[in-house]
Amino acid sequence: MSEVLPPKESYKDLDELEYDEVTLRFLRKKLDDFTIDVFRKIVRENKLHRGLVKTRLENFQSMRKKFDGAFLMLESQGFIEKKEDGTATPYFVTIRGRQLGQLLADEKSRKELM
Repeated sequence: MSEVLPPKESYKDLDELEYDEVTLRFLRKKLDDFTIDVFRKIVRENKLHRGLVKTRLENFQSMRKKFDGAFLMLESQGFIEKKEDGTATPYFVTIRGRQLGQLLADEKSRKELM
């Protein structure tokens, strides 16, 4: 028996999926200031081409539940992903995370204009 494969045009790499403007704004609205700050820390680490390991964050132990919630929210919405690396688990920004980063930058520039 031979396998029937779907046509190449119908295959979508879900890691490359981008959000439309309405979805992106909806998901951004669900993020609180603490989660946005965590996201910005991940972005800064990504600019140095290394992921952010959450256990290395300042105050991680005393604020573990809050950090875990922020990472869970960002990961479940598809803005970040973790990549196992031995004993460390760094988090990286996804394509959708870059979209969020651009939206946040736009928001910041609009605030500065006001």
